[in-house]
Amino acid sequence: MESTVLCMLTSALCLFTWALGLMAAVENSTQSTVNVTNVNWEISNATVRLAKSADPYHKQVEKCWNSFNAAMFNIEQEYWCNWDYTFRNYSRLQSCLEWHADNLYIAFPNELAHNTILKAHMYHFKNCSLLSAELMDPPENILFGLIFAPICIIPFLVTLVVYKSNNSKPQI
Repeated sequence: MESTVLCMLTSALCLFTWALGLMAAVENSTQSTVNVTNVNWEISNATVRLAKSADPYHKQVEKCWNSFNAAMFNIEQEYWCNWDYTFRNYSRLQSCLEWHADNLYIAFPNELAHNTILKAHMYHFKNCSLLSAELMDPPENILFGLIFAPICIIPFLVTLVVYKSNNSKPQI
């Protein structure tokens, strides 16, 4: 009896959540999408001063960047957004930055390495996000269903546990 009621309530809750999600999907399909403009990142003057103060690492970072840049220009620009063509160069840049930081006993990731990776993204990969759909937050109706379902289930489960504990015989 109790398991039947529990199954029915769970099914009703799942159906309710599914219906909310379906309504939200229909509502979102009628709305127009909003384009988010690209944010331009700049390396701050403080970072450049920090880089020049850490001279040996700065020189190694420049070598890593020049190597990455040369490797990227060996690939035609139309393939820069294709991960199959660029992942080796990108991985080599990251490995180079990390290896030199480890050899000089500098923490990795660090600000100079981070800004070098940002520079790579700003220069070589700045138009790549336009090729794929941007991820957006789910609509409020779906969030409501996902939040409301567990909140409704918890009191029901607590009631069920209390009910079962009152009716069961103590074990010795």
